[in-house]
Amino acid sequence: MSSPEPLPATVRVIPGSRRSRPVSRYLFGKFTEHLGQNVYGGAWAQITRNPEFAPIDIWPDRPEIIRRLQAAATEFRLPALAGGPARGLPPWWVVETEQGVGSEKTVPADQAAGPGTASPMVSHTPGSRRGHWVLTLSSPAAGVMHLVTPVYLPTHRIRQFLVTLLVRGNCCLDVSLRTATESPAPLATARAAIGTSSAATTATLTLTLPTDSLPPPGTPYHLALTLASPGALELHQCLLFPADHIDGWDPDVIRFLREAHLPLLRFPGGNFVSGYHWEDGIGPLHDRPVLPNPAWPEIEWNHVGTDEWLHLCELVGCEPLICINAGDGSPEEAARWVEYCNGSAETTAMGALRALNGHPQPYNVRLWEVGNELYGPWQVGHTDALGYAERYRAFAAAMLAVDPSIHLIANGDTEAWNRTIVQGTRGEPASRFRSSGATAPTTSPARSSAAPPIHSLSHHCLYAGHPETADPERVYLEHMAFTPAYARLWHQLVRPLEEAGLPPALAITEQQIFTNRRHLPNNATLSEALWTASIINEAIRSDGLVELLTHSALVNHGGGLRKEREVVYAQPVWWVTHLYGTATASSRFFRLELAVDSPTFSVEPYIMPVVPDAPFLDAVALTDGDGKELLFFLVNRHPHRPLAVRLKLPLAPDRFRQLETVTLTGPSFLASNSWEDRERVRPVAHRQSLPRETATIQAGEWELLLTLPALSLVQARVMSRDSNEEGECGKTADGPRVHSLTISSYQSCR
Repeated sequence: MSSPEPLPATVRVIPGSRRSRPVSRYLFGKFTEHLGQNVYGGAWAQITRNPEFAPIDIWPDRPEIIRRLQAAATEFRLPALAGGPARGLPPWWVVETEQGVGSEKTVPADQAAGPGTASPMVSHTPGSRRGHWVLTLSSPAAGVMHLVTPVYLPTHRIRQFLVTLLVRGNCCLDVSLRTATESPAPLATARAAIGTSSAATTATLTLTLPTDSLPPPGTPYHLALTLASPGALELHQCLLFPADHIDGWDPDVIRFLREAHLPLLRFPGGNFVSGYHWEDGIGPLHDRPVLPNPAWPEIEWNHVGTDEWLHLCELVGCEPLICINAGDGSPEEAARWVEYCNGSAETTAMGALRALNGHPQPYNVRLWEVGNELYGPWQVGHTDALGYAERYRAFAAAMLAVDPSIHLIANGDTEAWNRTIVQGTRGEPASRFRSSGATAPTTSPARSSAAPPIHSLSHHCLYAGHPETADPERVYLEHMAFTPAYARLWHQLVRPLEEAGLPPALAITEQQIFTNRRHLPNNATLSEALWTASIINEAIRSDGLVELLTHSALVNHGGGLRKEREVVYAQPVWWVTHLYGTATASSRFFRLELAVDSPTFSVEPYIMPVVPDAPFLDAVALTDGDGKELLFFLVNRHPHRPLAVRLKLPLAPDRFRQLETVTLTGPSFLASNSWEDRERVRPVAHRQSLPRETATIQAGEWELLLTLPALSLVQARVMSRDSNEEGECGKTADGPRVHSLTISSYQSCR
């Protein structure tokens, strides 16, 4: 079957069109939230699923937890996980071994009872902070009671694991790892001798798996805690980290973020933050409360809080954007958060507390978002526009009183909502604090007659509601035709700022394809990558109107990285973050004006605004400060046809000697990566020299021809310097020196 004939297109750089304002790298950011396995089981390296022995009764959504247990029962070969549906300590289970018989029976942790054993029980720790739980085990004999939890291990990179126990008792405890087979023998074992103490103590053990004969990555294991001597034991906490963790973070996630030169990270939510109280997540880990997640069917362990997030930003080299709790939080709480992050350790109480927690120097967090989606009834503490205007006045005044240098982002939504909050924040507060759960402001700065500024308005690009019977290609084209319509919408959304005499600025703090249907374009598919690249291109063309974009999301949520069975791999859209981030990391780049001639299409939308005659080709061009490099981001949105793109450059070909291209494409707009095929959609790099004979010169323009595959993002660099060093991806492929370059079959960046 022959390949389809390319459609012609032209991209012409307008002479003298370089913008004076550099392109902001904040357009290539990511968002992360305490949701599902985005943090715990995702970016955070700790492996056990219930490290605090929390009982099933405190999970917000018991049916969902039972569903997960039933799935895990098969996955980890622990049939009893599916039993006792309304009880248990998910996913810890007691295995009782009858002495002299050798048989085993597995029962829920709070239902265990048998000869020679006492039933384990779950109870509050007397005198502890709220949300702490203790599992008490006792046995008159050794080796007859095993507490087991299922785990996956990152054996593709590490064979050594650290177990940290917070325990109190008077016996020995064996800790072991074994595969989830019928009659497993331990692959690694360590023993902790727990001395008698009136308080719980910490014991850290090292488990080292053999260097040979291990099963492949993705094999399920059991972590077992065994009473190795008669006695009783209180278990408060059980943490399992790979020995190569980086201050608690997964080293594979860190590597992906560093290699992408991630510039900006928004946290900790999301819907989560509207019920999150940041002071629960600081201080010693064992003192932090274990609580139901306020937005999602999860437990919030509070192992990752302000210091951990900001340390991740330090490790990666990105700037933080903190979204504060303006749902059921208070202005005073938000002000303390600003002071904790930015206050002096010598002159402020919160700065001194930060120093006590291990970080004497201020973090100097500049970007703060005042609440998340507070217009929505799904949000804790949601309100109307006037109520949010009052709330913003209170929060902004309190936060700016602590640090006047911070940049505040107000919750934006529709143009009408935005106009109400802009007008409301500039007038006197109304008589009531409109909310559904938030407390009224009491601090004197909140009632000041001075109007706190709105530096920018947020917007969330999340269109849900496509019908089950929707045609996949029509949905794909709808998203592609949406992007130019979205750029027009931005001007409407910031119009209230302009009317009030304020600089127009928009912060897109969440964005993803939100169909939530596997058979349609979704955030795990190539569609998400091409759609996101098109939105980023539109944001670049906005020349600062869009000041930042944090795409949803980081790990196991939205599109980004996927961590499955402790192996991290990239979804297609991650490579968009990587390509834009790496290409602009070493120098400031400035936008060049383009004239683009492209085939077009129209589509009947289901739910999204679209433009007619949308171009299949989307293109932006950038140049570095000294004009020695041209950088193009070209998106071929056609679902079936390549594009033969003529690049017309107003410069002599002698000045440019290297062409470097990286292409992201796949066989379908529904193509995605999976555990079975983790590199199905990946970037492909090619570099070639540009001798004079490869150029076509007409009317003072230098012309190059690039053939873009269907469904592709192509990053093309035209460089003035000879270069033999490796490119941004670390690898290049030698190719023929031809005028027509088809980018489709060169070696991978990874």
